[in-house]
Amino acid sequence: MNANHLFFISPPFYSHFNPLLVLAKSFKKLGKEVTFGCSSEFREQVEQADLSFYEIDISKNKNVGKAETTNQPDSEKDRLDEFFESTRKGAIETLITQSKHRKKDMLHKPEELISKIKKIADSLEVDLYVVDILSYGVTLGLYSLDLPFVTFCPPHPRTIPMKDENYGVPNNWPTAIPVDQKKLEELKQVSKETQNEFTTIFNTMIKKSSNNRKQIKNAFSLVSDKAILYNYFDFESIEDTNQLPNKIFMGNCFEEESLSDEWLNKINGKKNKILITLGTFLSNRVDVLEKLISGSKKADPDSLLIVSAGSNAEKLNEYRSDSIIIEEFIPQKALMPYMDKVIFHGGCNTFTEALYYGKPMIILPFSSDQFNIAYDCEKRQLAEILDPNTFTEKELLAALLKINNQDNKEVAHWSKISQDRGPDFAVKQLIESI
Repeated sequence: MNANHLFFISPPFYSHFNPLLVLAKSFKKLGKEVTFGCSSEFREQVEQADLSFYEIDISKNKNVGKAETTNQPDSEKDRLDEFFESTRKGAIETLITQSKHRKKDMLHKPEELISKIKKIADSLEVDLYVVDILSYGVTLGLYSLDLPFVTFCPPHPRTIPMKDENYGVPNNWPTAIPVDQKKLEELKQVSKETQNEFTTIFNTMIKKSSNNRKQIKNAFSLVSDKAILYNYFDFESIEDTNQLPNKIFMGNCFEEESLSDEWLNKINGKKNKILITLGTFLSNRVDVLEKLISGSKKADPDSLLIVSAGSNAEKLNEYRSDSIIIEEFIPQKALMPYMDKVIFHGGCNTFTEALYYGKPMIILPFSSDQFNIAYDCEKRQLAEILDPNTFTEKELLAALLKINNQDNKEVAHWSKISQDRGPDFAVKQLIESI
């Protein structure tokens, strides 16, 4: 397939937009024409990357860097509040809430979206589309219109359910997270209902839009028939570039960034620098940030803590000091090489960045694919895992001591893979195989 003009369609979520933009730039480096479709909030970043911008809204729910302060309808803010409250109740309650939110989150006005994609196809000569796995309405549109596309999977690979699996139900759980079997069965049932509802909508839309496209068995398993690019590690040895769809793993999908003189002055000469971040959404859990700050300081009073607190930074004012830096936004990618330890929620972007630089990690998984990522790290001794709702200062101290003394062979092994298999590697593999 001669793919000269690629069209990227990105969800309006900061954590998904960034790796997609880096991937798009890798295609541009190979001389490909790239058009990047996303909501208007991201226009400046796309044009700064010397890519053509195309405005398209694919979701009414947005996260442009700070979840609670992003301009969005009241109904979306209410759902965010419901999500945050569910994280306080535990892992399974959170996943049940997320499953119930899927339709409003991920399948907003599918018929309208299919029309938007058809307009793109009719007005532009596009050879290949690139779509994020969580943009289900876009995948539906591309499949229904029989347009060539590849799937980009920035979360854990098992976000794409395999046969007989339920979307949103972790395949494995880290030992620190308690699992009530009765509640787990409830989660499976809710997930199955959501899966069936999505699949029914998909098949209805497919029937309306196409006479020759097959009905599907699971909407959440619908991916490109050409290739899947994973922003993750091939821990299970499933990479396959000889069969369709090609499965290509990259160990990172970000660009290294330089740290400003201002930040260099802040960290210069400091020992045991600890980064604490719960991501743009979960920084809402100020109670967890407070426990991590006070516990880390008790474990090592001489440490320098750098805390990413989003729009809740002011709520943590009392903890600020010369050795505790609390900011609404931090230059995480630029800071990461200088950190000695990373404490975070298990989000895929922070995970791949930390492992790229070979950093000792503590993970506190709350939601989504974070449980699968935490399990992978526990199994391979890449990180210590804590329950964000119940961990004690004693447990945090033990985890800090353990990662301080851990054997770095596994971390070093996967760090090397991460550095060798970035977006440029994956794009070259893709171009050669399709």
